[in-house]
Amino acid sequence: MTLPLSKIRDLSFKTSIYGIEERIVLDIGSCYLKCGFSGEARPREFISMFLPDEVLDDYLGLNRQTINSQLGHLGHECDEICNERTNDSCRKENPYEYAELYELDMMRSNHPGQTEEQRLWILEERLSEYLYDVYYKLLLTDPKQRKVIICESPLAPIALKQTIARVLFEKLQVPSISFISSHLLALLTTGTATGLVIDCGHLETSVLPIFGSRPMMPFIRTTPRAGKFLSNQLKQLLREKCPISIAGNPTDLRIIPDSMLTSAFIETIKTRLLFASPMIINARDNIGEDEMNNNYRLISAATEVQVEVWLEEENTRGIMAIPGWIRERVSECLFQGDEDAQSLTDVILETVLKTPSDLRRPLVSSMLLVGGTAQLPNLQSRLLQEIKRSIQMNPRWRALAGLADSVRFLDDLTPEDEAAALANQQQLQSSVSRMGSMTDMGSVESATGLSGLGRDKDKKKKKDHPKKAYQSSGKVFQPNCRSWIGGSLIGSLKASGPELMRENFNGAVPDWSTTLNSKIVMPTAPGPHHGSALDVVSAASLVASALAITL
Repeated sequence: MTLPLSKIRDLSFKTSIYGIEERIVLDIGSCYLKCGFSGEARPREFISMFLPDEVLDDYLGLNRQTINSQLGHLGHECDEICNERTNDSCRKENPYEYAELYELDMMRSNHPGQTEEQRLWILEERLSEYLYDVYYKLLLTDPKQRKVIICESPLAPIALKQTIARVLFEKLQVPSISFISSHLLALLTTGTATGLVIDCGHLETSVLPIFGSRPMMPFIRTTPRAGKFLSNQLKQLLREKCPISIAGNPTDLRIIPDSMLTSAFIETIKTRLLFASPMIINARDNIGEDEMNNNYRLISAATEVQVEVWLEEENTRGIMAIPGWIRERVSECLFQGDEDAQSLTDVILETVLKTPSDLRRPLVSSMLLVGGTAQLPNLQSRLLQEIKRSIQMNPRWRALAGLADSVRFLDDLTPEDEAAALANQQQLQSSVSRMGSMTDMGSVESATGLSGLGRDKDKKKKKDHPKKAYQSSGKVFQPNCRSWIGGSLIGSLKASGPELMRENFNGAVPDWSTTLNSKIVMPTAPGPHHGSALDVVSAASLVASALAITL
């Protein structure tokens, strides 16, 4: 049954900070923390470990005097992990850096600097400050009155989950926590229960197949080629290929100092200037790095961008020219793999190859790309080209050759969708013109009794030509917010995964390796389909449409 647009708009939840029914949804990443209330179409706040935009502009050389007054609580990178909010000496020495909240190998025994207990204490202190800001400064709500939904990465360190639960239960006194897979939550925003979710974040890219709302954890595959890998590649190219000229003297060139290539500066260049190249130049194997650079330099049509920077040693302005071929060349590291770090294409196809043969076509025809790095312009279309090319040309994926025509992303409009949209638009225009002519003939039809006959003909015509159903809604939600929006949908439906209560918390948290049955259930009246995943998906599809209208 199709609801009218006015009814769907009524489903746009008006969240009140004074209500207690809405849950708090938290998506805690290594570089960003997204928070808000369930039932909302977007996170209320993004907490970043990077500098704010106005400070970044100052750092690029616009106003050096205002930086020190705007620094606030900033992190950094150094040889040892430290609490940048309490260690004043380190913060003064590295004022323009940030510190990742956690690392994937945070529990390794040979970590330099601190012991395991010290690293966990630092993580807990930092996380406590962020969550206190979330509740008491940003959301302005009482943590004791609201349940919490955590969007978790399936392979996140168990120590991280335990620290999050300890902070929320012991310091903020929240009533309960639900850990739900971020891949599953992202898929629910599309209204489907089966798909291949590709989460391209900062630390790693993970590919997880989901069938019938059940994550197939034995087939998950990961690669370190993600945002951090992209930043390292960009730093290397800037150091080698982008000298700085003194303002007013273009011939006076200087090598970019390492002190300027901070993580905040690299993040600024990466998010504002880079894009994925539409060209596939690396079709040949064993191509050298210099030859690859020359190919892009000769073929690229991207424009050069000049960035103003401040040279601390010279105490003057400088201009760093970033060639267009570098802007599109950097992303090639995501599509070039080796034994230690597979490419995005190889990880995706390996995941599909490991799944049962009868599930491969539904998975490759329902792919979903999410994560912060997924917002790189043109990345999704380039990835689609790479997947199809690898299936058809690489002998390693010969078993998947028959699936080349079925590869598509869920939020890409198919040619049938575009044709249906054009047909609906033409039908709407013809209906408007026909209504205008019928208005003039209304009195004649009423007098002759032909109005009912005309309506019968219209009804018959509608039955003969049913509307084409769309296979995709297009790019409605941003890739870096899809997991959070999925948590918002689950919270608004009063559904949840395994719920951990505060009174039952003993330091341990549920994990996919111990609780494989992580299918989302929601409270309904007793019946034969109580808590079925299809009920959740159909309801989530309707609520997702309502949330999309509010964007």
